[in-house]
Amino acid sequence: MKRMLLMAAAALMAFTAATAQDFGETIPSVTVNGSSQLKVTPDILYLSISLDESDSKGKITLDEQRKAMFSALRKCGINIEKQLSVADMSSSFFKRRSSLSSSQYELKVSTADEARKVFDALNAAGITNVDLTRVACSKLDEYRTEARMAAIRNAKERAEQLAGAIGQSIGPCYEITDYTTDAQPVAMRANLMMKNSMATDEAMAAGAEPEVDIKQITITYNVSARFVLNTK
Repeated sequence: MKRMLLMAAAALMAFTAATAQDFGETIPSVTVNGSSQLKVTPDILYLSISLDESDSKGKITLDEQRKAMFSALRKCGINIEKQLSVADMSSSFFKRRSSLSSSQYELKVSTADEARKVFDALNAAGITNVDLTRVACSKLDEYRTEARMAAIRNAKERAEQLAGAIGQSIGPCYEITDYTTDAQPVAMRANLMMKNSMATDEAMAAGAEPEVDIKQITITYNVSARFVLNTK
């Protein structure tokens, strides 16, 4: 008797699973893609500052250049201890039998205006090897979440439009796929680069300001969603 009950229970479970599967395959539905693109302004800019004794053929020592750099940055209100770090230091003593040295620093600023002020101050101090190397955003995770939510809302709007075109409406969403393969932000490199050259000297003599063109960071998300299609 017990064996018969177990067999009956197993048969009932198999029938229920098969029925559920058949029902799932026949649910009227609409599948759509949703996307979003969010552009944000970087609030972290990294400047590379290069000091090299060879620029002056050894007439201005690295220590003198460093002091001039510190003085110029302080005039811009830069917190040297927090915003400036050493990226690289080297000496050509063993390579060319000279004691000419160079060093490279990385400076962290918040806006293009601040970067422009730093450039002007450094240029006035005779330091022209300045380059904006990368940008970032301190609230990147928040913006990614916002872009992701906008993508699924876009999918819902598309589903409603398709259903409405045939006089129907959508029900609950029962499947969402996030197929964004690369959620890393894309940012064009900003143009802030001045080197020792005749063109640079002429531009500065003419009163031209350095070009600071900070491109926005673009965050893109793509999703696929499936909604129940109401037939009534």
